[in-house]
Amino acid sequence: MVQEYFDQYTEELSETLKALNRADIQMLWEKMEEVRGAGGKVFVLGNGGSAAAASHWICDFSKGINTDGSTRLKIYSLADNLSVTTALGNDFSYDEIFSEQLKNVLNKGDLVISLSVSGNSSNLVNAHLYAREKEAFTTAIIGDYHGKLEQISDLVITIPSRNYGIVEDIHMTIDHVVSQYMRICNENKEAEGGF
Repeated sequence: MVQEYFDQYTEELSETLKALNRADIQMLWEKMEEVRGAGGKVFVLGNGGSAAAASHWICDFSKGINTDGSTRLKIYSLADNLSVTTALGNDFSYDEIFSEQLKNVLNKGDLVISLSVSGNSSNLVNAHLYAREKEAFTTAIIGDYHGKLEQISDLVITIPSRNYGIVEDIHMTIDHVVSQYMRICNENKEAEGGF
């Protein structure tokens, strides 16, 4: 019965959220604030459902965090331009669709965030390797598969689950928590006459 599976799924989701390392979320927020304050750029990458999540991150951080006078976050999804993505996949390799885009826009001190269930997607791995060469900061938000991104990222937020739905749900939970907290901070600064 779907009702029973719903209870099973949501119980697993709840337990996974409870087990998530809060200090890692704090570090992600701090790094995003650091990059925002320095005028740097954030790039969010993902494949499939994680590409859709990356687009959602862009919406929430481009629009949702802002208050009057707040510093805007320069944040982009490299999965959103279908023409560029398919051209690179066709003429180079699907493994290079993100690293080749980063070659046009990535600077030292920028932030690259990869959303993945396995942590093994070659296009994400190659993007992180290129970002390291350029001295950008890399973050992987991944499922509990101990994928390659775990070994090559500056910050790894491991979601302790191998259920792709739960991992992708938590990709969005992290997005909503961090973006809403940024907005709260902006509102508090505005109330205090800051910025």
